[in-house]
Amino acid sequence: MLSCHDMKKGDIYVCEDCGLELQVVNECKDAGKPASECGCHPAADPCTFSCCGKDLVKKS
Repeated sequence: MLSCHDMKKGDIYVCEDCGLELQVVNECKDAGKPASECGCHPAADPCTFSCCGKDLVKKS
């Protein structure tokens, strides 16, 4: 599951179904901390990024 903690400035993520592309302009304020300490990662409701019902994938 893709989360904001994985996304780094300049990365591009794409929806494999429709082709939508998103580029990371700013990183999560907690990106330098362990994922378990990220303010966006409560266990019950994690931050996720999806399109067309599937997770976005990093463009290579």
